[in-house]
Amino acid sequence: MAKKAFFLMILIIMMLSSTACFNLHVESDVDFPAGRFSAAWERIALLDRHNPDRVGRAREMHMLVYDGESRELVSGTVPMWLVRLGGEEGKKHGNGRPQEVASRYVDLDQCCMNEMSRLGPGLLVQVDDQGDDTHVLLWLE
Repeated sequence: MAKKAFFLMILIIMMLSSTACFNLHVESDVDFPAGRFSAAWERIALLDRHNPDRVGRAREMHMLVYDGESRELVSGTVPMWLVRLGGEEGKKHGNGRPQEVASRYVDLDQCCMNEMSRLGPGLLVQVDDQGDDTHVLLWLE
């Protein structure tokens, strides 16, 4: 995938290298998948309606990433224990400095990854870069 997948790709690669307990699909040659993003937003809205205070712990992190330049769509589900494991591995091997991703510096705070499940189900990250035709949705369930 092109350089525009932001810090999400770093997170995915780190988690995938730890174990094989995940669900990941990469589709090539995809026109913008508006239906897939719409369905994801409906799911997020349903989670928000049923739990507006985001009470409880999340069990899974869901992702939907589209890169218009390469026309690739990445979708997947990662259990929260694996996200926490990725945070622990990042602490062990990270240098504690912001990383350059897509010509920008991103501070990947590892302790934040370990505490994500405490947020409860709902939207985590939304990025829509119309100029680069890059779209990212992360949510917790």
